[in-house]
Amino acid sequence: MKRFEERITIDAPAGSVFAYVSDFTRHGEWSGHGLQVTKTSDGPTDVGTTFATQAKQFGTQREKSTITEITPGASFSWESVGGLGRIHHWFTVGDEGASTALAKGAEIVRPSFLAKLFGRRVSKDIPKSLRSDLEKIKASVESSAP
Repeated sequence: MKRFEERITIDAPAGSVFAYVSDFTRHGEWSGHGLQVTKTSDGPTDVGTTFATQAKQFGTQREKSTITEITPGASFSWESVGGLGRIHHWFTVGDEGASTALAKGAEIVRPSFLAKLFGRRVSKDIPKSLRSDLEKIKASVESSAP
């Protein structure tokens, strides 16, 4: 399926932005649909760490997410498996001096029957969700910046 990505500029240092978006347990603070996140693996958060998530969209959606990449200060990605199939998600962070360029993306790698059935709606909803998430992240990070 299609790859989606949205970008925003945040008036905060890149390190602060990266720290916020790479803390998977905080994703419920800015993600839509009442997202709840629970860490399901032991040890420090790193590549391979797993989380269970639950959100309310088209009913209750439960997913298993696994961190697939952490490049400190630059990028953070994970894959989730749930009602829409297997989805690859990512953030990229770019230092722009006093501000930070943040991109958030998603790609349905292996769509479920549901994702295929509602493909047109999913293709309209994902960019809106990415934009909404970025705007909430911006507001949260900027309000806590020194």
